[in-house]
Amino acid sequence: MSARGHHALLKIWHAWIAGAFLVAYVTADEDTYAMHLFAGYAVLAAVAARLLAGALAPASNPLRLPRPSLRAALSWLAERRGRHPLFAWFAAVLPTIVGISAVSGALADGTPWLESPHEAVSEAALWVIFGHIAFVSAIYGGRRLWRRLSAALSGSRSTFRSKEQSP
Repeated sequence: MSARGHHALLKIWHAWIAGAFLVAYVTADEDTYAMHLFAGYAVLAAVAARLLAGALAPASNPLRLPRPSLRAALSWLAERRGRHPLFAWFAAVLPTIVGISAVSGALADGTPWLESPHEAVSEAALWVIFGHIAFVSAIYGGRRLWRRLSAALSGSRSTFRSKEQSP
């Protein structure tokens, strides 16, 4: 399979896990408990599928599980070249915390004392997800927005300067 196909699989996986987590999160009350359970197990299956695919993928494959390192992060900060190391950190932390949330939820179904830890981990997972969304938006969308703002500001400054200089 081509790299393009692998990236398509990653997008499908993102939709699967994001949709299932969202459904599980918004149905976390007694009236919609069956849907909450189904969505939680869908999250668990998505995490398991990603771990399996990442473990079996060859080293150069985009599906390979990332290996974040502090050394790579420090090197990137010094040079500011290459892929941002936070991608690897988010790719490792997100499935971990979402997986802990899903596993604790599955265990809480039969062990009621795990309900509070499950809820706490799920809330923490939500904040990590928001951080991931903000980071990706800043990296990809932020650059475009920054260029537009810079162009607009430099254009307005040059317009302002030309008005000041005219008699």
